[in-house]
Amino acid sequence: MRYIRFCGAAAVAAAMVTGLTGGPASAAGAAGAAGAAGADTVPCSGAALAFAINYARSGETLDLRRDCVYHLSTALPAIGKDLTIRGNGAVIVRDGASTPAFRIFDVASGGDLRLQDLTVRGGYVTSGDGAGIRVTGGGRLTLAKVDVVDNTAVGNGGGIAVASNAWARIKSSYVAFNNADTGGGLYTEGSVYSENSEFARNHARTTGGGIAQAGGTTFVGTSVIRRNTAAGSATIGGGVYVGSGTMEIDDSKITNNTDTGNRGGGIANSGTLKLVKSEVSGNVVGSASGRGGGIYNTGGLTLKSTDVFRNSANGPSTSLGGGIANDGGSVTLDHSTVRNNASTQAPGGVFSTNQVSVTDSKVVRNIPTNCSVGLVAGCTD
Repeated sequence: MRYIRFCGAAAVAAAMVTGLTGGPASAAGAAGAAGAAGADTVPCSGAALAFAINYARSGETLDLRRDCVYHLSTALPAIGKDLTIRGNGAVIVRDGASTPAFRIFDVASGGDLRLQDLTVRGGYVTSGDGAGIRVTGGGRLTLAKVDVVDNTAVGNGGGIAVASNAWARIKSSYVAFNNADTGGGLYTEGSVYSENSEFARNHARTTGGGIAQAGGTTFVGTSVIRRNTAAGSATIGGGVYVGSGTMEIDDSKITNNTDTGNRGGGIANSGTLKLVKSEVSGNVVGSASGRGGGIYNTGGLTLKSTDVFRNSANGPSTSLGGGIANDGGSVTLDHSTVRNNASTQAPGGVFSTNQVSVTDSKVVRNIPTNCSVGLVAGCTD
């Protein structure tokens, strides 16, 4: 394991003076050329961090100064190599409204970036995806104990964007207070594995307040997706939006999310979605024609040992399906419950345009009624 130390802009100047225009053999070599041998952290400077990333050799580890705030006035170099950054509680932040728009981390094709124990804050992009972190096709990202907060994309993926043929693992992390058109917290077309993490208080202007998937595969385990919003007259999926591809959610909670539009307060699914041992609760869809306070489905939906409760489609007029609303997709309820949900019009539990498959499941105590008549086996009002 290699460690480095720099003197910010002075290190860059020293490298130029000594004629190292092509870059030294390693970041540690650059530190030596700058006269700063023998220490083990990147000093508390955005310029020093950019220099360290630029000159680190593939496979190196950069240690940040404990609890430092690394202020950025320009974008960090794109990462196309194997690199670990250990934050030690540090914050990497774009400096305020007067600073030009840029994302914090950009993982290029062939890049493999691992971030540990740090905060990524304040990225802003007016074009392209991923204001906090973008992973382009052929790139890989691993987050461990990382907060991705307060990032804004005019396009997709306020916090994190994962492109097609890219890969990300999110572990024990917090993705919150991010904003985008689609996928306020996370937007993905690639492969994402998330465990023991939280997606909270993110916002989308159209679809997927917390998470939006537009292809690929996503796994979410032992995680919480809560208090995210999709706000607009035609928005979809306050907490989660699966437009295409396959998603599985295990042992997790999708709770207290809101769609002010018309489809899916907690989840909207047009792909293939499976929930296992999970909870969908307290979600709201609020427009006059809202459907699916908990879940709105037009794709393939399977609930196994999952509880859907206290969700609502509470807009005026034709709002229905407080628990689940299925418009022509396939729904399987396997050892699951849909209970205590409500909607303006019947049914409040499960609305469906076609037959729902039911195995040892209950749809009970919903208002004004439990189910679409004759389409949910064993369901009575």
